[in-house]
Amino acid sequence: MKVFTQKKNPITGTTEWDVQDEQYDYHQEIARSAFADMLHDTERNKKYYRALQLAINKMHNEGKEAHVLDIGTGTGLLSIMAARCGADSIVACEAFLPMAECCLKILERNGVRDKIHVVPKRSTDITVGENGDMKRKANILVTEVFDTELIGEGALSTFSHAHKYLLEEDCIVVPDSAVIYAQVIECSTLWKWNKLNDLADADLDVVLRTPQRMKDCAGSAAVHDLQLSQLPRSSFRELSEPIPVFYYDWSGRTPIIFKRTVKQDFNATDTGKAQVVFMWWELNMDTEGKIVLSCAPWWTHPDADLAAERPQDTIPWRDHWMQAVYYLPQELTVQKGAEATLISCQDEYSLWFFLEDEKNKYQKYPRPVCDCGVHMALSRTHVSYLNDGKRSKRFLEQLKDTVTNNSVVLDLNGSSLMGLSAAKIGAKAVYVLESMNLNLSILNEYAATNDLKNIHFVSEVSDEILNEVTNIICDPNFVNAILPWENLKLAHLFHSYKDKLINCSSIIPEGCEIWAMPVEFQDLHKIRIPLQRCEGIDMDIFDRLVESSRTISDSEIEAQPLWEYPCKSRGEPVKLLAVDFTDLKSTYATDGVEQISKTENPVAQLVNGFAVWAVWNIGGRQSCGPVQTPVVGERVDWDPHTRQAVKILEKAYELDSLRWSYQVTFDLNKGHFDIKLDLVEEQ
Repeated sequence: MKVFTQKKNPITGTTEWDVQDEQYDYHQEIARSAFADMLHDTERNKKYYRALQLAINKMHNEGKEAHVLDIGTGTGLLSIMAARCGADSIVACEAFLPMAECCLKILERNGVRDKIHVVPKRSTDITVGENGDMKRKANILVTEVFDTELIGEGALSTFSHAHKYLLEEDCIVVPDSAVIYAQVIECSTLWKWNKLNDLADADLDVVLRTPQRMKDCAGSAAVHDLQLSQLPRSSFRELSEPIPVFYYDWSGRTPIIFKRTVKQDFNATDTGKAQVVFMWWELNMDTEGKIVLSCAPWWTHPDADLAAERPQDTIPWRDHWMQAVYYLPQELTVQKGAEATLISCQDEYSLWFFLEDEKNKYQKYPRPVCDCGVHMALSRTHVSYLNDGKRSKRFLEQLKDTVTNNSVVLDLNGSSLMGLSAAKIGAKAVYVLESMNLNLSILNEYAATNDLKNIHFVSEVSDEILNEVTNIICDPNFVNAILPWENLKLAHLFHSYKDKLINCSSIIPEGCEIWAMPVEFQDLHKIRIPLQRCEGIDMDIFDRLVESSRTISDSEIEAQPLWEYPCKSRGEPVKLLAVDFTDLKSTYATDGVEQISKTENPVAQLVNGFAVWAVWNIGGRQSCGPVQTPVVGERVDWDPHTRQAVKILEKAYELDSLRWSYQVTFDLNKGHFDIKLDLVEEQ
């Protein structure tokens, strides 16, 4: 059977009906789960395996049977490990029913179905007793209920409930404990992802002042998870050593605390503006603390080879557990050697931080809540885009070249500052197309702060306005756009208006190109490629389930911030599509086949994906992809202020005799953009 589902077209803004499989939601949840990413984490798997072996051996050496409870078993990997380590009984619970069913099949395939009892429930719903889900309480718990923030998936309540109802008092828990580390940092690069700066032109004259309320806003407590090891080392300054701020005893020897505030004094290691706190955690897998799994960034990771050309490439990679950035409510300048106090706050699911010194104190330490609207309306990447001076200066130069005091300007993107800038520059009138209340609130506050009287915000553009317009502008980065081509919404709007724009003589940008190239991802492909075998365990059933679900529910192309995920160019970039806004057509269609050539390098050269990006014509080429022209065989430096599109191949291919093909279609009226990228193997 098929069912109708609603989806919003990001180019037209209209709601459309789509025909999908009747179990679309089920398949989408499987396709977007992080199980595969975790299972590709070899270090995680091996350290869980070793810690389980030690725990089971310890029970047996003490003359006890080993009764294991696996909470959130997923594919059953940890339970199968426990069975292979000689556990006497194993109960595995999994609340996500499709995964529980998949788990049973995997257990059967690996010959341990009779050794593991799968309970399709949350651990908090499990009963213990002769007629219960568990015949007895377990004396070994193994679980992985952690996220980048460690406690964001409910780890505290999971462990607390398990110790109260499901575990014996002298049980062993894998992992045994955890430590959260925090480091105080100056990083103007990341600070630009948090607060909007004044907008300045090429002469550094301020064009728009940011409203004071936005500068003073404490921001959002929501964690900003990043691959910190990919942040350029020159872009931040360490103002403290890593500080262990919270210790979690999962073993049950001490009670779990659900809410606390910890103050720790430290001496600043350097002079600078304290702006953010970097956070990561470590798991002590065994009771003796000999097996440690660290999520630290490379400069403080215990396994990093600091003498290597790229030390960040010498530590284990994972995407399901990254590092976290927390933005301090306000900047605080610290002097090298001076004492400051880090205040670390924790509730059941989240963390937040404050910094004090002798002169700057807080009365309370509430969880930060945005009261300016920016942190609710705009993503952090969007804020960084608006703060990208190189981009904004080029756009402002174009505005100054084309806008006069007789200009009537129509801005098609209310999630940018360019319409406000056109008004400030001196346009006769500016109309900004925007209907979202949060965006309107931001725009109105900017207009009031900068005393703009010649600007109007409209949810629809009337024929009367269109007849007056002399200039169309649109910063090509809509707040709801995810994939690069979704910003072609501006082409759709312009196309729908152009017959009534009788006085329009200028449009910024003038055009857009969509580019692509084959790449070799260093690690990103692990989030999608099949597992096949994991620690000697057959996972083919899981691979087939995920692949079938992706085929039903998800596009094969997804958005990723490629600056966080290193890759090498494996072919010359190719322009797939060019759209000239001064000569728009109703439909576009292109295709082609391109050769992939090997470079003179003895190291194996592989292709495991494609990268796609947009280039805009705003007084010259403005790339939302590579910052510099890619060199085949070399690493690509990606724009950090936008996301690119990627297609990850099911496996890696050697470059010998490879070609790749593309097909692109774009219907401006319907707002439908389709792109297909494939490898073509020579026969």
